[in-house]
Amino acid sequence: MADYDTRCATYGFATKEEILATSKIPTVVFLDVRTQEEISVAKLTPPDGAWVACSCTPDAAPELESDAAKLLPDKNAPVIVYCGSGRRAAKAKEVLVAQGYSTVLNAGGLMDLGFFNM
Repeated sequence: MADYDTRCATYGFATKEEILATSKIPTVVFLDVRTQEEISVAKLTPPDGAWVACSCTPDAAPELESDAAKLLPDKNAPVIVYCGSGRRAAKAKEVLVAQGYSTVLNAGGLMDLGFFNM
């Protein structure tokens, strides 16, 4: 896995400050696009907000493309999306933005979220 700065530039991560500020919004949703196997090994427990998981690859997000309205019904609620490295989160963000979600932040990989002090 490339270093954080490289992944940040490549996949368009939000800043830690943006993620922390957004995480405090009562309607925030944390979207985990890791595999079920990855989730079973380490699940993020967000400080506040809802937690939703769905399948995504670096090249496709079929579950989001077909079921985003069911998974994330409020297009105005901020979404913080993450995966293992930030690559799948970038694809998920692209799909959600194309569907009209107003605030979608790529938080990178699960290990990048250590600043939440969980």
